[in-house]
Amino acid sequence: MTDLYYAIAAYNEENRIGRCLDSIAQQKLGNLRTETIVCLNGCNDRTADVVLERRKRHPVLNIRTLHSKKGKVFAHNEIVHNIHDPTKPVAFVDADVALDRDAIGILYGELGRINSLQAVGGHSVPYRPEGMSPWQAFLYEILHARSLFPMSEISVNDVSHYKLFADTHPQTDADPEFEKKSKIYFHGRLFMLRNNRVFEMPEDENLADDSFLPNSIHTRYGPGSSRVRYDAIAYYEPYLSLHQHFRAYRRVDAQLRYLDANFKNFRESREMERTKLDWEYIRSTGIPNVLRFAAYSAVRDLEHAAYRVLPDQSPTDLWK
Repeated sequence: MTDLYYAIAAYNEENRIGRCLDSIAQQKLGNLRTETIVCLNGCNDRTADVVLERRKRHPVLNIRTLHSKKGKVFAHNEIVHNIHDPTKPVAFVDADVALDRDAIGILYGELGRINSLQAVGGHSVPYRPEGMSPWQAFLYEILHARSLFPMSEISVNDVSHYKLFADTHPQTDADPEFEKKSKIYFHGRLFMLRNNRVFEMPEDENLADDSFLPNSIHTRYGPGSSRVRYDAIAYYEPYLSLHQHFRAYRRVDAQLRYLDANFKNFRESREMERTKLDWEYIRSTGIPNVLRFAAYSAVRDLEHAAYRVLPDQSPTDLWK
């Protein structure tokens, strides 16, 4: 019997997936019985060897390995189709993140507390590497401003009807007034679905889980079907160059444009997903933070301008 499944898509993650599995093994889950399904999609490095070593080191994870063709969407579909109990929650974890010890317990508990929820996302925070140059340390603070200060970003539209649980079930790291105007989508680095039936993604290599799934869930289940828990933390590898950041967000931009062009039924959800910086809050945090976000906004404005003049490419082409 399994109480909870982990779903991990891995492509050439030999240097990171060990840390990810170690952090999953350290989760505080009481007597919950878990199974970890890792889908290797086109790996040509030692990822499979690292997974095998961690299977021996952490028998509590009950690691099972699958294979698919290259692409995260294909790996996730392969995992979902191979889950034995379709009534149990599934935690999707990126292979290159490390989880805070309480992260999975928080997401699992949230699905138990709020019946309307079909998905609960975690909060992504960049870990701080040692030995950064002064320029890299500067970029760390600028490029990751939204992650480091999550209250700086709010929805453009009134999304309070998506957050009716904010007052009745407040969370520890986000007061209800902020949550009622916060973003309605969750990030793909860490999220949990009530069961594998909630997962619905066409096997289209141009789609990304965190652009498609929140819209699919809100369209199928309505407002109030997902939540972000800001105390369920996934630590990710930060961007430390403008080039890295530009490439990553160009892919995001292409994925969203592809979504808008091909899934017209998501129009309402996509409109409600729009966010903006909350300059009133940012100003309240002091001049250094105002300067940080002014620099961040300048970088994003330049990136968006560049995306519009560069030749159109599909998300898949940009990934390659």
